[in-house]
Amino acid sequence: MRGQEDAMMVVRAELCDRLGRLQAPGKRLSEREFAENVGGLKRLAAVYGLTPVVRLADALERSMAEEGRGCPRSLYLGRMQDAIGCEAAGDGAAEAMLASVSVRLSA
Repeated sequence: MRGQEDAMMVVRAELCDRLGRLQAPGKRLSEREFAENVGGLKRLAAVYGLTPVVRLADALERSMAEEGRGCPRSLYLGRMQDAIGCEAAGDGAAEAMLASVSVRLSA
């Protein structure tokens, strides 16, 4: 059991590192690079069953495709930070986090 917890800690640390690169204020990524990084983060989260991270990444990708450069990435990235640290990894947690993004978008 302890080995699984340690492995998840390493995965969560890697996800946080990848997310940090997406959020870095001084680093300017092209749209393509940003999308590729989001995709990589999503794939890693999917392998380890972190559904909330996967669903938020999906929503961010859809938002970018629909809205282009005006997409409020920071909302999705902030929720992804929460999702990475969240112990609940199921659909219920994902729905709650997506709803919180939706509420902020509506405000």
